Amino acid sequence: MASAARRRSAAVAVGDAEALPFAASRFDLVVSTSSLQWLPNLGPPLAEMRRVLAPGGIVAVALFGGATLHELVGAWQAAVPAGSPDDVHRFHRGADLEVALAQAGLCPVRLEAERVVEWYADPLSLVRALRRIGAGNAVAKRGGHGPATLQRMATLYAERHGEERGVPATWEILYAVASSR
Repeated sequence: MASAARRRSAAVAVGDAEALPFAASRFDLVVSTSSLQWLPNLGPPLAEMRRVLAPGGIVAVALFGGATLHELVGAWQAAVPAGSPDDVHRFHRGADLEVALAQAGLCPVRLEAERVVEWYADPLSLVRALRRIGAGNAVAKRGGHGPATLQRMATLYAERHGEERGVPATWEILYAVASSR
């Protein structure tokens, strides 16, 4: 993404969300979309956003929430052999975001959530779509799980959620706009 932005003459900096490469109080607006959900803790990146935010500035974030891909998660957890480690990614809940904003010294102006449901021909079509965007955590070969576990997951997913039009995949999107105090 950074390379594409640079080709369009945009100023781009690449850095760690938990250690932003900018001086304190540098920006009036900090925006993050579809990235924070991959971090184990929302506190450090939000604290960094607050650090680089000028007084009276605004932070706007969008991230996938706890109900995201719940159909896939449930089917995968039921498909893995008993006693296997639970290595499925956990998305943050709205309450987690609200607490992390407060701990970072950010005052929520607006907090919202929405759910979007996409339909796929079958569970493996969803898996392929997730892999194409680099989000294959819930279905990757981990902990010794192979094709048999993937097939069990697909069967369970279709049995539990399948309809004539295919299978649903739910995306919960959390939105927050917050100001520096």
